[in-house]
Amino acid sequence: MKHVHMLMAVVVILLFLYQSYLAVSANKRAPKAVKIGTHIVYAVLILSGGWMLMQLLNAGAPVQWVMAKIVLLVAAISASIKAFNPQATAAQTKAGVFIAGVAYIGIVTLAFIKPDNFF
Repeated sequence: MKHVHMLMAVVVILLFLYQSYLAVSANKRAPKAVKIGTHIVYAVLILSGGWMLMQLLNAGAPVQWVMAKIVLLVAAISASIKAFNPQATAAQTKAGVFIAGVAYIGIVTLAFIKPDNFF
């Protein structure tokens, strides 16, 4: 399950970069197939992450860093929704892409570091 989760994380970041490039440079929106694919990839990412979280909780491992990743994922999804909205202004698109990008960087950093005593 870990490999599926990591693959979906890479695909989410690549889709985010593609959509960001379209929105910021060409002022275009992603095709419908990309939007549908993004939703499917997010669903698999969340389900596989939830499965691994349950295994960590059963093992009694510290999961504070996982909770921080969940908060950052919600922030990234929220900012992406605003950034890729067809009615968003150029400033809103750039701000949303920036916020989501920072959130994704935080998620990847927490995934590599896995601090035991985060809080």
